[in-house]
Amino acid sequence: MTLLREIQLLLERTYGATGVNFEEFVLGPSRSRQLADLAGSYAKQISDLGRVFMRTTDGKLRLGIYYDPRVITALEAHNPQYGLTDDNVLPFMVFLEELDHAVHTALKFREGAAEIYSEAFVRELELQAKVDVYLILQMYCAFFNASKKLSDVDRRWLRSCVFDAENFAYEEPLLRDRYRDSNRLGRRYVKFLDRLTARRRTTEIRRFRKLPYSAKCDRILALSA
Repeated sequence: MTLLREIQLLLERTYGATGVNFEEFVLGPSRSRQLADLAGSYAKQISDLGRVFMRTTDGKLRLGIYYDPRVITALEAHNPQYGLTDDNVLPFMVFLEELDHAVHTALKFREGAAEIYSEAFVRELELQAKVDVYLILQMYCAFFNASKKLSDVDRRWLRSCVFDAENFAYEEPLLRDRYRDSNRLGRRYVKFLDRLTARRRTTEIRRFRKLPYSAKCDRILALSA
């Protein structure tokens, strides 16, 4: 099974089926450049290591996922299916984040959310990805420990990778605020999740996903007050 398919199925077991195979939605560099040019000035400020392109036409959702060849090369050389290291954790995060965006966009669209261009929708995707990437990295990290559990050192390393790597150096204030807020809220929420049992954590994140963005923010602030 490919890494992409493995992660998609993991997300769908947690949150629900999308009804599609995202292996069929992966774009090449040429098509990615074309879509990025159409996306406007904001797109030029976002990392080109991975992108999800989306639009709606005739009541249907169109999606494409792009990964820079550097990401694919790094993951092929250091496959996270055989362990997480400093060599593959950041490329794996890019891989996870873009696929997570695609899965949650498809789920939201199936549930009737058509405002995929709204700032609230995009912020919700970014926040959800912060949470999911952290939790998936935990799973991979724990699997290769003899105890099958995470140590405090593991958690500190993963939090550093997920929440400390960004510098928010965007020229556009909207982007800077969007990613800073997603990082801040995601960090606070996973601290709460880390205190839960596995069963309670799964129940919590399934409920959390169904909340609108404003309610997600309220819940995180209430839990961490």
